[in-house]
Amino acid sequence: MTIIAALTEAKLLPAVWLVRSLTLGRRVAEDAALWGLTTFIAGGRERTCLLDVEDANDYCKYYRYKCPYFRLPLYVPHTTSYAELMEKGREEKWCPYYAQDLVRADIVVQNYFRRMKPYRAPKAFVYDEAHNLLLPRERTYTISQIVEAIALAKQLGASEKLLRGLESLVRYMLVRDGPIDATLYVDEACMEELRRLHVQGLERGLSLRRLLDLSVTYVEGERVTVYAPPGLPLFRPVVYVSATLPPGSEALLGTDAIIKVPWQIKPLCKIVTSVTTRYEEFDGRMALYYKKLIIKIGKEYRRVLVFAPSERVARELRGIATFEECEPPLNWEGILLLRARGRYAEGVDLPADAVVIAGAPYLPPSVGEWIARQLKRAGAADPVKAALDIPMLITTLQSVGRAWRDPKKPPHVVLADYRFERYSNVLAEYFTLE
Repeated sequence: MTIIAALTEAKLLPAVWLVRSLTLGRRVAEDAALWGLTTFIAGGRERTCLLDVEDANDYCKYYRYKCPYFRLPLYVPHTTSYAELMEKGREEKWCPYYAQDLVRADIVVQNYFRRMKPYRAPKAFVYDEAHNLLLPRERTYTISQIVEAIALAKQLGASEKLLRGLESLVRYMLVRDGPIDATLYVDEACMEELRRLHVQGLERGLSLRRLLDLSVTYVEGERVTVYAPPGLPLFRPVVYVSATLPPGSEALLGTDAIIKVPWQIKPLCKIVTSVTTRYEEFDGRMALYYKKLIIKIGKEYRRVLVFAPSERVARELRGIATFEECEPPLNWEGILLLRARGRYAEGVDLPADAVVIAGAPYLPPSVGEWIARQLKRAGAADPVKAALDIPMLITTLQSVGRAWRDPKKPPHVVLADYRFERYSNVLAEYFTLE
């Protein structure tokens, strides 16, 4: 509400309001309506495409000239959401994705990564939940999905050399966790062949995107995570909004001024220094210490959220969890085990009495080092801090936020890793350290 008021008073409308999840769009629209402003929630290609294709982004890039909907309407009705355009587009045979560019609104809400081409040039930009800009982009597959994509490549006529390389890559994934360099198995010539097959497959509604994504990859069990460096924004003037931007973020985002709203209530927080998930130190004995700690907390509190920093740690803690990686029943009790940076680590309300961060949620070392190199090339002043410390702190704070849904009833927070002590000064801004 305050930001909308400021944009209105400064005559910086129309504006583009960028969000990670479009579910925030309704909140923005409700606040804007109180000022008599109009809002439109714009969807990406995957949401708005009227065709039944697996990879709408790439299909539209290469084959939109074949799409029966690839035309604009003569008239765009007054609308507040892409969903309404989809109904009309399907009925009148035009593309709702491109029709969104013709909608007039004071505030356009859209995802961070959607192309920007609104009807009127925006005078300002707002990044909601701006901490997401400093986190690497992640895409998660399973090894089974990779195997299915290889079978699809074979169906599309892949060469023996390409298939041998991909099959060797999968065999390595099955026997060893950790970083994988796909170029050791698939050379540039094979990658070029894979790209051609991908484009050919798109015409039939098939996609090899899972194989093309295997660049900076980390494997844990059945999970294959592909990383991309954070995409820092270039737009001005811009407002960043977040409750979890640790010190140092302002330099990366290039802010000119900071307005802080002090936390009125700080959760009690205990840093447990007798445990760690640091790779060289986390073994069966350390896992047992974590189990004893969590069981003890589970006896003191009715509902406990536990965030594991990796699949390696989650495997060890699985046996003591009541629920794992899910939205539990309404009146649940016990221990809910989730992954830090997983699908339930942000944007989900999971009220709990206590939250345990079972290990500092750093990125895998190889991934952090790669992101640091990318940020250094981009001119970041402190690329190591930007690639390692800031993402870890943001992930920690966001995980705690899942449990804290009632402002007057903060959960008890347990940061179970001696490495958290290094950040006591930063954490003291958010928690009352015991």
